[in-house]
Amino acid sequence: MSESNDDLKLIREIVAHGGRKYTAGLVDRTRYQRLVDLGWLTAFNLNMNDIEYVATEQGVAAAAR
Repeated sequence: MSESNDDLKLIREIVAHGGRKYTAGLVDRTRYQRLVDLGWLTAFNLNMNDIEYVATEQGVAAAAR
């Protein structure tokens, strides 16, 4: 899978805000899942509807490009 400009923009935003993104409820998480697939984020299921994403070392490196 190849990253897009949107992927880079999103990982830069997440890293700039502490390296974490919390999503609650029934929201479209497709763009975050792409970053998980790229190895840039790790997803932690907090409960049935809430997921916290944390930037990996690869994600931080990608954000610095």
